[in-house]
Amino acid sequence: MTDVLGLDLKTAVALLETDGKAVRLIEVRSKKGGKGDDRRVIKTTETETETVVYWSAFKTRIDA
Repeated sequence: MTDVLGLDLKTAVALLETDGKAVRLIEVRSKKGGKGDDRRVIKTTETETETVVYWSAFKTRIDA
């Protein structure tokens, strides 16, 4: 499996699809649900038919 852990979501999906993988996305949020704009892969699992990508949005820009 292609290692996409930590990559931004669009890049990760593109890499997996280039490898011929079917991709299913699952968003993971905290209970507080902070607003973030930087979508990153935090976990992946692979089955016989697809790669499941768990992602979360991180706030990486400080609002002044």
